[in-house]
Amino acid sequence: MFKIKNVIINAVSVMALVGISLIGATGAQAKFPAGPVSIQVPFAPGGGADRTFRLFAPYLSKELGVPVKVTNVAGGGGWVSWSQVANEWNPKKDDHKLAVVNIPHVFSFLNPAMKRKETLKSFNFLAWHSYDPGLWLVRWDDERFKELNDVLEYAVKQPIVVAPGSYGSDDHIGVAFAQQAVPGFKAKFITSKGDNSKIQLLLGKHVDMVAANVGYFINSILERKLRPIAVLHPEPWGPLPSVPTFQEVTGKVNITYAGRTLATANGLSEEKRGVYLAAIKRAMNNPEYIQKEVANRNHLMFAEGEGMWKLLNGGQKVAEQAAYWKQKGVQ
Repeated sequence: MFKIKNVIINAVSVMALVGISLIGATGAQAKFPAGPVSIQVPFAPGGGADRTFRLFAPYLSKELGVPVKVTNVAGGGGWVSWSQVANEWNPKKDDHKLAVVNIPHVFSFLNPAMKRKETLKSFNFLAWHSYDPGLWLVRWDDERFKELNDVLEYAVKQPIVVAPGSYGSDDHIGVAFAQQAVPGFKAKFITSKGDNSKIQLLLGKHVDMVAANVGYFINSILERKLRPIAVLHPEPWGPLPSVPTFQEVTGKVNITYAGRTLATANGLSEEKRGVYLAAIKRAMNNPEYIQKEVANRNHLMFAEGEGMWKLLNGGQKVAEQAAYWKQKGVQ
């Protein structure tokens, strides 16, 4: 099993990397970028990626010396945007565009039913930006579920109704792993329209459980609206130290996360790539930005080059092991 904890690069590492200059970047900065840059998010406003990159945009703008705005191109579980990025963006016409590629969501290209021809190599990845572990939550006052074992026992007797983010998301993959780990586990999905929608579905008693990520749900936990019952990470996660991992309870591995990366047009010159990458490093090292992401409960995790590709390839192996498209016990 791919162990994400072995390759996490924390904010201290980012600080160390900031001093490394890229060949050609300094000379290019005077003329590139020549105008506003956009960050294209593949989901509707209000989700985790949208919030994070709206926080990030002003700091990247400061480093690039031009305005940076966030745009949203939603649909197809992310593929309306990713198809544009991989197949349509031109290295000259679209050189002022960056794209958010979400991991493991993009691995839906593995699903034969999607009929996608893209692979990881279809994207011109620049850097890994952040990491948010999977989390399962129930209503705080739901007497049926006090701990993970209660949920698992219930799901064996009858389908548990779950609100994931989307089909093929890390939320979905976590349920697929649970089905592999717990014989007879059954679930029914009611797909949400974002994190706030998940909360409303759960509090409105339309679903039994939410499959999500840590960041957005801390406040609802502190307000005792939602109860976290398992974190899908190799070890307890810092902001929720008392919440057990799925593996601690069941003895079976279930590791999922929302990873956010930045990509650009295929064929973009190395000089322009260098400008973007150096600016991303500096922006991620900005203490003010780091503090905003701490408040946002989003874990920054910078990686580039070989380290980034280790994360990407490892994430694909996790998706292949989950093989959620083969599930039979999910409605």
